[in-house]
Amino acid sequence: RSIQIKLRYTVFFVTLALQLSFYCIPANYIADEALAVARAIYFSKWYSHHFPCLKVPLLLMMQNAQRGITIKAGGLVAINTETFVN
Repeated sequence: RSIQIKLRYTVFFVTLALQLSFYCIPANYIADEALAVARAIYFSKWYSHHFPCLKVPLLLMMQNAQRGITIKAGGLVAINTETFVN
């Protein structure tokens, strides 16, 4: 009887961990891509282009992209690979 209970909880834990990984890995990918936007703008030599009207929008895009994206479950727990590992 105790082996059956241990097996049931093990299957339950593995199922929950697998489900959490399906949410955490794509959420981490989205956060990394958001930071890649800031890096791409920064390394694009935006300051050397001859479009002074783009200076302010590009600076604002860099500033907003550097904050990063945090996806939260229920507004409480951040969903990322750190959550999955912990």
